[in-house]
Amino acid sequence: MTEVAPDDRRPPLAQAAAWAARVMTVALEMVLPGVVGIWIDRRLGTQVLFTLLGFSGGLTFAIWQLLKMIKPDSSNAAGKLKSEGDPPETGKGGNAS
Repeated sequence: MTEVAPDDRRPPLAQAAAWAARVMTVALEMVLPGVVGIWIDRRLGTQVLFTLLGFSGGLTFAIWQLLKMIKPDSSNAAGKLKSEGDPPETGKGGNAS
């Protein structure tokens, strides 16, 4: 099973809805370009040219989206390294007089 991030304090139903939205988005990114390709092929009378282009482009884009989803947010991770109780950083001298 997927473990929940320790800082995610949302109710379980909200977390499930967020994951369902992600899964549906990726699925539509894979399928819709291919369906549009089928429609274009029928309109232009081509065999499978735009169908193949649509499905291959949709699959490529969906994989790219999946990689973006699972990649940790580096800008947010850097901010989490400091704890809330740390004193604010001062200038190079460190004297607060």
